[in-house]
Amino acid sequence: MLQEFIETVVKNKEVFYLEVDESFAMCGSQAFYIEETKEAIPVALFWEDEEKAVACKSDEWAKGIVKSATLEEFIEICFGMQVETMAVGIGFNADLSGGEELVPVDLIKALIKEIDRTKTAVTFSDSFESLAQVKQLLNQIELDITDEKAL
Repeated sequence: MLQEFIETVVKNKEVFYLEVDESFAMCGSQAFYIEETKEAIPVALFWEDEEKAVACKSDEWAKGIVKSATLEEFIEICFGMQVETMAVGIGFNADLSGGEELVPVDLIKALIKEIDRTKTAVTFSDSFESLAQVKQLLNQIELDITDEKAL
């Protein structure tokens, strides 16, 4: 599932989501929680194609609006989710089955690996000036995570 998502998103340079109440369609994590409180962290849901996002417009997301983000915007969104202690959900069905939850930096790493493998051109316009800058921040986050584990 992850590999298909990564390949499709990088190839099409687009990802889809449902906007619900001016936010992403979300659910509580089944895999990740806040250590101190044991509370599930929020998972923002994304799909690699529009049809899968449309298929999830039911129940609490029935009024959701299908929107898209460019590959570059999605990478920036994922960095923001990392800071906000959120997870990324991919490939979920309307009943929240069939999906996969990921730590945002792990998804960014997979996207960058596929961008490099396919030599896909990317152009950032907001938080980053280049893919090199994205990689630099990713390396810094990984160093910070390693430092926290050492404490």
